Amino acid sequence: MVLSFLTAALLSVTMAAESQDSIAVSQDSALQHQEEILIENVQEPEVKGYWKRKKYNRISFNNNHFSPLHSSSDIPLKLSLGLDQGRNIFLHKKPIAGMIKFGLDIGLDLNYMWMDKETKHSDYDGPSGYLGSEPVEESSDMEMLAKLSGHHISIGLAAGPSVTINPVSKLRVCGYAHFVPSASFFAQGMSLNVGFSPMMKYGLEASFGAIGVGVEYNHGLNTYTDMMNYIRVEANDGDVSNLYMARYYLQSMQIYMSFRFGKK
Repeated sequence: MVLSFLTAALLSVTMAAESQDSIAVSQDSALQHQEEILIENVQEPEVKGYWKRKKYNRISFNNNHFSPLHSSSDIPLKLSLGLDQGRNIFLHKKPIAGMIKFGLDIGLDLNYMWMDKETKHSDYDGPSGYLGSEPVEESSDMEMLAKLSGHHISIGLAAGPSVTINPVSKLRVCGYAHFVPSASFFAQGMSLNVGFSPMMKYGLEASFGAIGVGVEYNHGLNTYTDMMNYIRVEANDGDVSNLYMARYYLQSMQIYMSFRFGKK
C-alpha cells in the first residue's frame, strides 16, 4: 500500500517536471519565432523592395551603321535614338547565394534614325539645257521631295534571358541577350519601304536604386519592299511577286540611361 502510494507520488513529480520542461521549451521556441519575425520585418522590406523593381525604361543614344548589303559605305546619319520598355520575370523566388537571380525579359523596343542624304555639289544651278547665268528655282515638287532626308523607324518585341546580380546594398548589375523581331519603316525621297527586321542585342547595365546606365550592341539584316513601287505594279496588273526586295545590314552600339520602377 505504502509502496503504491510512493510510486504514484514519484510519477506525479516526474510528470510535473516534464510538463514544466515542455512549457519552457515552448516558451523558448515562441520567443525565438518572435525574434525571427522581428528580424524579418526589419530586413524584408528593403530586400523585397530591391527585387520588386522589375520594370525598366531605357533611353539610348545610338551610334548606328546602316548600309546596303554587300556595300562598305554607310548611309550618313544625323540622329539616332532608342526607347525600351520591359519587365524582368525572375525564374526563382530566392536569390542564389543571396545575390543572383536568373530571369526572362520581355518588352517593347523602339528605334528611330534620321538619315542625311548625300549630295554632289556643283557650280551649275540650272536644269539641263539652260545656258543662262541666273539660278533657277526647282521645276517640280518631285525634285524637291527627292532631296528630303530619310527616316527609319523600327518597332519590335524584345525577349530573352537575363542574369541580375546584387553584390552590395542597392547596386544592381544586369546582363542580357534579347531576340527582337521588328517591323521596320524606311522612307527616303520618293520611296516608302516596309520590311521585317530580326535583330539580336546584348547588353550590360549597372544601376543603383531606380537609376542606372548601360551599354548595348545589336545587329541584324533588314529586308524591305518599296510600297510605292508595289502599288504602281499592282495597279498595272503586274506580278508583284517578282518585285525587288532591298536588304540592309544594321549594327549599333548604344549608350543608355535606365529607370526602374516597382513597389518599394
